[in-house]
Amino acid sequence: MAGEVERVREALRALEAIPDALDRAQACAELLREWPELHRMVADVRQQAVRTAKEQGHTFREIGARMGVTGETAGQIAARKHRASS
Repeated sequence: MAGEVERVREALRALEAIPDALDRAQACAELLREWPELHRMVADVRQQAVRTAKEQGHTFREIGARMGVTGETAGQIAARKHRASS
């Protein structure tokens, strides 16, 4: 797993560790308010990575296998036809 993914998970676990319940709730509320934009950012980074991998000669089947999805789904992601939540 990429180190970046683990750091995001660690940051989320840090929310759980905030000792004061009100501070914890406030931090979670702030993150949730920003979540739609953050989600779009992740989807954009994923799409660009799929497109770059394709330009580098990988097949959508290979790309999909690495991502844990079908090659068809990888192609849809590249074409921006795939829902960002998938």
